[in-house]
Amino acid sequence: ELSKIKVVPNPYIAHSMMNESEYLKQIRFTHLPIECKIRIYTVTGEFVFEFNHYSLTDGNEFWDLRTINNQEASPGLYLYAVTTPDNRSFVSKFAIVR
Repeated sequence: ELSKIKVVPNPYIAHSMMNESEYLKQIRFTHLPIECKIRIYTVTGEFVFEFNHYSLTDGNEFWDLRTINNQEASPGLYLYAVTTPDNRSFVSKFAIVR
């Protein structure tokens, strides 16, 4: 069920660059359906990033907090939309805090 989809951690709290490796800079989408597309937007509607998820066994997908321009996502509130091939969708939000 799409309403079970969550982002963890939420809010994502960015630490100082010294203590954080590139690998750790990520959030995880959980409870995803087998196949879907995830689109991320700012609250003002600006497109940030998009990726596809397909897995028969793993309902998780990770985002490395990079935009389509390969820049680090800014602190703030973000919306995400998950859409399935049969056009079901779920929209929610998450925050990035510095």
